[in-house]
Amino acid sequence: MRRSTLVATALLVAASLVATAAEAAWQVDNGQSSFTFVTTKAGAPGTSAIEEVQSFRQISGTVGDDGALQFAVDLASVETNIPLRNDRIKQMLFKVSEHPQAVFTGSVDVHRLDALPPGGSDDVDVSGTLVIAGQSNPVAAHLRVVKLERHALLVTTRTPIIVNLKDYGLQDGVEALRSVMNLNVLSGSAPVSFSVMLHADH
Repeated sequence: MRRSTLVATALLVAASLVATAAEAAWQVDNGQSSFTFVTTKAGAPGTSAIEEVQSFRQISGTVGDDGALQFAVDLASVETNIPLRNDRIKQMLFKVSEHPQAVFTGSVDVHRLDALPPGGSDDVDVSGTLVIAGQSNPVAAHLRVVKLERHALLVTTRTPIIVNLKDYGLQDGVEALRSVMNLNVLSGSAPVSFSVMLHADH
C-alpha cells in the first residue's frame, strides 16, 4: 500500500512539473493588438491596381516559460469593411468551418525578453512554421520587441511577412473570389504586419 502511495505521489509531482513547464510566460492581449494584411486587385484589363488594407480582429497566443511560441489568427474574424466580401473570404477562400485558424509556432529566447529594461527594445528574428488550411510552411519573422513596463511587451514586425496562399493550397479559392468579384487581377500573396501586446502571465 505504501509503495502504491509513493508511486501515486511521484506521478502527481511529475504531472505538476510538466504543467509548470508548459505555463505561458506571456499572453497576447487581443484588445491592444492588431493584425493587418494588404490585398491587391484590378478591375478591367489595363486599369490600375488597387491596394487595400484588411485585418483580422481576433488573435491569440502565448510565449511559454521555455520560449515556445504559438500565435493564432481566427480566420472568421477577417474584416474588409464590406460584409459580403468578409463572408466570401471566410467561405470561399479559408473555408473556416473546416480550418478556423492560421497558426504560427516557433521559439524565442525568453530570458532575453525578460532581461530587457522598461523602455528597452531588441530586434529578434524568429523562424517557425505557419499552418493554414492544414498545410504548413516555414516562415521567418523579423520582429522588434519593446518592453513597455515590467509586465508588458510590444512586439511588431520590422518588415512585412509575405504570405503566398498558393503555398497553402488556396489558389482555387483566390481564383473563385476573383471570378465572383469580376476582377481581372486578384493577387494570391499578401504582405502581413502586426503589432501585438503581450502581458506577463505570472
